[in-house]
Amino acid sequence: MAAAGTLGANLYASATPLTNIEAAADAISDFQGLTIATEVGLIESFGEFGRVFAPVNFQAVADGRMYKLKGGFDDGNIALTLGQDISDAGQALLYAYGNASNQNTYPFKITLTGADANFDTIYFGAKVMSYRTQMGSVNNVIKAMVTLDINTYIFTGAT
Repeated sequence: MAAAGTLGANLYASATPLTNIEAAADAISDFQGLTIATEVGLIESFGEFGRVFAPVNFQAVADGRMYKLKGGFDDGNIALTLGQDISDAGQALLYAYGNASNQNTYPFKITLTGADANFDTIYFGAKVMSYRTQMGSVNNVIKAMVTLDINTYIFTGAT
């Protein structure tokens, strides 16, 4: 896999929540068979995401050595920065999901431009935890700050 740039990357959301994240979102093929087609427009930044393990430390009395183990993991969240446009179909979905008080996990995909065709799409399920408006000063664009808490494994593969 060659390095790919961020320019040209797109985020797509689904209008249908995942029904069972343990059984219906545990393989890349589960996502590839879904309709994840509503593009989210005006993304300025995707932020960072990916698996992080909790540290588990144990210190032996006999030698004082700190043993470090990996504990449970969290696949993280994506802090999106958008040029706010709720008339955009993708942003309208994120706005609605972020303001709903349900526990739905929605499927998402990120497509990469210039990546190896075998690794050009990232799939995941996430809860939209927020869609917040950021107002700046005179020479700024009104932005939306969106948090997607990843609630499934992250899969990278083909479209």
